Amino acid sequence: MKNHENDYQFNIDKYYKNYLKGSRIFNNRNALEASYIPKELPHRDIQIKEIAEKTACALLGDVPPSFLCYGMTGTGKTATIRYVSQKLAQQNSEFNPWWIYINCNVLSTPYRILAYIYNTISRKEKIPPTGLPKDVIFRKLLGLLDNRVGNSVCFLVLDEIDILVNKKGGNEILYDLTRLNENLDISKTSLIGISNKLKFRENLDPRVLSSLGEDHIVFPSYDASELRDILTERAKIVFQDEVLKEDVIPLCAALAAKEHGDARKALQLLRKAGEFAERTQNKNVTTQHIKNAQKDLENDHIVEFIKGMPLQAQLVLTSIYLISKFSSDHIIISGDVYDVHSEIRGLIPGIRQLTKRRVSDYINELSLAGIISAEVKSMGHYGRTKIIKLDIGRELVEKVLLEIDKIRNIMNHKPVFLQTDKVKLKNHIFKKLI
Repeated sequence: MKNHENDYQFNIDKYYKNYLKGSRIFNNRNALEASYIPKELPHRDIQIKEIAEKTACALLGDVPPSFLCYGMTGTGKTATIRYVSQKLAQQNSEFNPWWIYINCNVLSTPYRILAYIYNTISRKEKIPPTGLPKDVIFRKLLGLLDNRVGNSVCFLVLDEIDILVNKKGGNEILYDLTRLNENLDISKTSLIGISNKLKFRENLDPRVLSSLGEDHIVFPSYDASELRDILTERAKIVFQDEVLKEDVIPLCAALAAKEHGDARKALQLLRKAGEFAERTQNKNVTTQHIKNAQKDLENDHIVEFIKGMPLQAQLVLTSIYLISKFSSDHIIISGDVYDVHSEIRGLIPGIRQLTKRRVSDYINELSLAGIISAEVKSMGHYGRTKIIKLDIGRELVEKVLLEIDKIRNIMNHKPVFLQTDKVKLKNHIFKKLI
């Protein structure tokens, strides 16, 4: 049979010509990026006022207090800090503050943090990625702050600071940063921590807590009404006039409100919906585009979650996938998953054998994440077991697992117990039928 799919030819020149002739959806799509700071931040006046009150003394060259900002993901913490920093910069003070933003998810070691601060201020001389003793970098940084920042204030903003706290040396570098002013002759610094983990303060060193954790600002989650206001104002900048159907923003806000009032999720939904409409050359963005965008974002979240799991958890998922792939009608039980995991981990050097309890724990984690379902069933006097099913498409699971280096080469391995020419003798020993 002829494969018509191979006969398909995509005319890229024609596509671009049609694209340029098509209806315009976006006016400024960049205004939906997380880095975009609007002229107004709806429903954050209380937090703006608190931050302004804490940082205003920097305009006189005085030292502002260090403080923490708490709130769930997408509650405007980083945007509000950046908004206030822009307003401070517009005051034309002789003590113009410096701002350095550090994402602790990217820079999570004391060395890299100190090197990044130094390199950002210096712009010329660079600290190498590795190699220098930390105390040498620290001394060089103190000299640079006094020389470059002078009698102004340098704000050090640590985004996702909770990640740093749980790393080796995290409390030590925080203590060093909160005590910078004691070692500076001219310049001053202020540390601002941002976190969506409300309890991370419990892991702070008492010395750090006394300097940083006593003063904090809370960012509550947005409700659906507040999200509608945010989206309505942003849509005026982002989209061409009359592109959005009137029920689009209410649906987008309602979906994001279910995700703990995540404004970032709401903006992502709106952008992806607009891109779906643009791709299909529709003149309007509809609720169907929002629903398609929601499904697409959920897949993105699943991909991110699986890639972030420990390798052993990924192998448990691979075991479930392989059973499903080679025997789609097979009822998968937890014992099968344990056997296949024991089998495939031996195909990868350096992977240790897990206990049945640990495999069961990983199954529970996958179930909580919505990737599989694991229903406990009684087997009478044989005890209880979990009946396991993939809750997401096998194609999506395959796509993600193929991107993991150590798993890619075992994706076509057929579990031994599904090979009809072999019988199980004991434990994990199989033998071909004679």
